[in-house]
Amino acid sequence: MTAIIAHRGASALATHENTLEAFQIAINLQADFAEFDIRRTKDHQLIAFHNPDLNGTDIRQLTYDEICRITGTHGYRVPLLQEVLELCRGKIKLDIELKETGYEQKIIDLVERYYDYSDYMMKSFIDRSVLRIKEIDPNIKAGLLIGTPRNTIIHRLNEYFPLHRLHVCKADFISPHFQFVTREFLLRMHLHRKEVYAWTVNDIAKMSKLIRKGVDGIITDRPDFGLQARMAFE
Repeated sequence: MTAIIAHRGASALATHENTLEAFQIAINLQADFAEFDIRRTKDHQLIAFHNPDLNGTDIRQLTYDEICRITGTHGYRVPLLQEVLELCRGKIKLDIELKETGYEQKIIDLVERYYDYSDYMMKSFIDRSVLRIKEIDPNIKAGLLIGTPRNTIIHRLNEYFPLHRLHVCKADFISPHFQFVTREFLLRMHLHRKEVYAWTVNDIAKMSKLIRKGVDGIITDRPDFGLQARMAFE
């Protein structure tokens, strides 16, 4: 059964993405996973936040208190990773994206305090980050994201034919932009026992096509649409 994964929480249904509100909506909808991003602040706090900067200032140059003061003026608060884990534990599985490398150990140490291996997975666009996760703990389900904006032929070929990269970084699954997910791509990945989690799909007709093809998971801002699309196949 195709997993429905709430992108940055149920981001299209919440006031702000990657917030406790967004994750609670995903829980209430009974999505299979809540997906979110992790970055680290100047004072080494792990937070759920997507963009590399806030109001033009690099997140790595801001303390957590400074971030909260800025976002507070816009009516929301950026949650700590620990808060996300505490809210979601026992209610929804997690799809955790590492936006940077260098502090995988700290993330893993915290996640493993709250979650069993079967209840979360980790991923990154950064090959060495995926490899680092597997080196720290081979039992963690870890995957490689593909579908970056670079458009060179070599880069696109490396993404559409990613098995060498997956082998080198020891990835258990691949998470491609949904446009990569042809029947032939799915067949190749499944023949090599690599699950495929497509991002980011918000159109219910496209979701239905992916489910029909046999994709393992759909990452969406509209998990309500995803659950509706999946129900037609149950």
